[in-house]
Amino acid sequence: MLFTSMKTKMTLAVFLLVAVLMAVSAVGSYLFFEKTFKESISQQQALLLDSLATQVDDRIFDFTHVLHNLSGRLSADAVDHPEQAQRMLDAEQKQHAFFDNSLLLFSASGKLVAATPRDLNFIGMDFSFREYYKETVKRGATYISPPFASLQKQSHPIIMFTVPIFDKNNQLAGILGGSIDLREQHFLRSLANLKLGKKGFLSLYDSRRNVLMHPDKRRVLRQDPPGTNLMVDRALQGFQGTAETMARIGVPVLRSVKRLKSTGWVLAVSYPIEEAYAPVHAARNYFIAGSLLAALLSLCLVWPFMQYLTRPLASFTRHLEELPGKADLAQKLAPVTSDDEIGQMARTFNTMLLELERSADFYLTLFENLPAMIWRAGTDSKVNYFNRTWLEFTGRELADELGEGWATGVHPEDQDYCLKTYRDAFAQRAPFQMQYRLRHADGSHHWIIDMGRPFNGLDGNFAGYIGTCYDVTDRLQAEEERRALEHQLTQSQKMEAIGTLTGGIAHDFNNILTAIIGYSTMMQVQLEEGHPLQGKVSEILRASERAANLTRSLLAYSRKQVTNPAPVGLNAILVNLEVMLRRLIPEHIEVRIQVEDGELSVLADSGQIEQVIMNLAVNARDAMAGGGILSISTNRIMLDQDFISAHGYGVPGSYALITVADTGVGMDEKTKDRIFEPFFTTKEPGKGTGLGLAMVYGIVKQHSGFINCYSEVGHGTVFRLYFPLIDLPAPSENITVDDSVHGGEETLLLVEDDAVIRDMVRELLQDFGYRVITAVDGVDAVEKFKAAAGSVAMIIMDVIMPRMNGRDAYQAISALSPGVKVIFMSGYTADIITDTLTMGDPRHFISKPIKINELLARVRELLDEN
Repeated sequence: MLFTSMKTKMTLAVFLLVAVLMAVSAVGSYLFFEKTFKESISQQQALLLDSLATQVDDRIFDFTHVLHNLSGRLSADAVDHPEQAQRMLDAEQKQHAFFDNSLLLFSASGKLVAATPRDLNFIGMDFSFREYYKETVKRGATYISPPFASLQKQSHPIIMFTVPIFDKNNQLAGILGGSIDLREQHFLRSLANLKLGKKGFLSLYDSRRNVLMHPDKRRVLRQDPPGTNLMVDRALQGFQGTAETMARIGVPVLRSVKRLKSTGWVLAVSYPIEEAYAPVHAARNYFIAGSLLAALLSLCLVWPFMQYLTRPLASFTRHLEELPGKADLAQKLAPVTSDDEIGQMARTFNTMLLELERSADFYLTLFENLPAMIWRAGTDSKVNYFNRTWLEFTGRELADELGEGWATGVHPEDQDYCLKTYRDAFAQRAPFQMQYRLRHADGSHHWIIDMGRPFNGLDGNFAGYIGTCYDVTDRLQAEEERRALEHQLTQSQKMEAIGTLTGGIAHDFNNILTAIIGYSTMMQVQLEEGHPLQGKVSEILRASERAANLTRSLLAYSRKQVTNPAPVGLNAILVNLEVMLRRLIPEHIEVRIQVEDGELSVLADSGQIEQVIMNLAVNARDAMAGGGILSISTNRIMLDQDFISAHGYGVPGSYALITVADTGVGMDEKTKDRIFEPFFTTKEPGKGTGLGLAMVYGIVKQHSGFINCYSEVGHGTVFRLYFPLIDLPAPSENITVDDSVHGGEETLLLVEDDAVIRDMVRELLQDFGYRVITAVDGVDAVEKFKAAAGSVAMIIMDVIMPRMNGRDAYQAISALSPGVKVIFMSGYTADIITDTLTMGDPRHFISKPIKINELLARVRELLDEN
């Protein structure tokens, strides 16, 4: 009770408020002090580093200056007089103070000529292998070497300063060098021993991360590999400043780095963070102690004051605790002992109690008459109330629904899901929503949405669940119908888009094929009959014809052009496709092709039949990823009435049968029932459009044929295609110019925007004697017709052209010369070609790709008419 009373809570609230305010104030002050102090420490350390770096730079300048002065006193021929050079080096006592290790004179070839002290015993030795020698010769200027181990007995780490000596011809005569011992050099040693506070220190690194100066002499001449000294790495990349980092021994330090101007070395000042920020840590402790003291003082002052303020509230609270044991309304009313807010709250409570008694009956009546179905359950999860709307919906008595009796009306398929959702929600005291089918009074099952929420009693404890249910059957049906309509619309839009794309491609592709077929035919005519190229030209024409058939198939599929059925031989089609099929099917799949003896003639578009076989072969290939057998065969078959009755389609008669079988993965019944649906595919996204078998089905139906599919999972798939046989023989595929085609001397106006086709047709017509005027578009055609002044006997005009299409151009020309003869050309026969435009005579239109025989014969036929 002590920790749940209002007095305790208010006291704690005031205490926490004071504590928070003091903490925020203390933390803010501390953070400001910490930031200011750290910035001050960093600035001071940076200033110290700048001063020390200047001293080091000055010292290095002194080294180089002294060495330059000495080299100036050495003549260029000193190398040739070793004894004289030796006496001069021995006499340089001042330089010995700088170069505490040795002074050295080398010849131009790198041999040591003279040295001090003399006991080095290296006179005459070749030092050209040393880096300082190579760099001095290369640069021709003063060079300061990285540290290296001396050849002397103690093998101390040294740094070599070198100056080249030139003769009168500016040729290298020798090199003067001075070395300092990093462990014995007084200046660097004094810097290394410099103490910053208790544990701060200086260190110096060359550009290769070699340690030149460090208070720990064992570190001198050691190298800090990249990544082990982050501040040195940053300094070598151009950074100069101060940052917190970690020393190699694992101690956090405040480190400042600066590159020396004279050598590019890195001078670093390191100060342990614990020592550098010691005043900050002391200030933090003072701030914490002061805040705690102020908070405790506020607690001592607030407690008795809160006890006085909450005395009336405690009396009112005791009355509320005793309320459940009072049956009489007069006893339930709270005593009013003051006129302050507590007294006002007691009076408001009494008013609310009276209103609650009056409204109990009102809410019960409201629930009973709401149009929504309402239920309520107790803490045992048993339903103890259903409103009238529920009972009218189910047509059952209240006694039958109470407890878990309501679940008997739930559809058997939904009962487990419904009860599990209901019980799991009760166990977790969580809201839930579920959708299930409930039996209506008429015996049918309706879809309803059931939403349940936990509620608490007046004591604040969990008292049960209350829920509402809505009949959503009509809405679900409407949504299903809407989704079906949206699906149909999407499919229609896809088909329209495919048709538009196909038509555009076919238009350009037919132009290309026209040029190929035209020029190939002209070559065939010009070549002698036994010429070796005759066979190759025939193959070009045969391939072009297959491409033209494919284009017509695409246009027919997109409803841009009707099919062009003609007597064809299925065996010939399959033989022509064999080479392409064997290239399409990988080597791990065996291809078996078997054709019926004797040609099977059917009335069909050969390009579409080729497309059917290719699509089925590709599907079979994809079904045999691990290898298998692809079999394609043709047979002659008679369908009798028994077959028709068993399969439910067809008419009796003779048929050509194409069988495409594979030994792949096969299909289940559910998949097999949908394979001919547009856009249905079992392949991964991006690897199938779902149009292949839909196109196969459409093409077979267009040819009055039938298609069957037999498949089992793991046992492959067999497609059987039936096409009605005809008695007419299939024509030969060879394309030649008919000798009966004749030319003429008339003037023709050729209108074509494609330059290749325009030149090809012009050359063809001229070869047959015609005079040809060419135009590049509709506007140009009208102008050329006017300029010809009535000499044009016929117009050969493309339909799709820029600026002005063929239809508009012909109408403009007809206004100038009514009845002028015309032949339209196009590979895209949308609504732009009409019976009115062709005067009801199909001879006035020729489709691309143009066949030479057809064009020449059509021109001559129309010109010869009166």
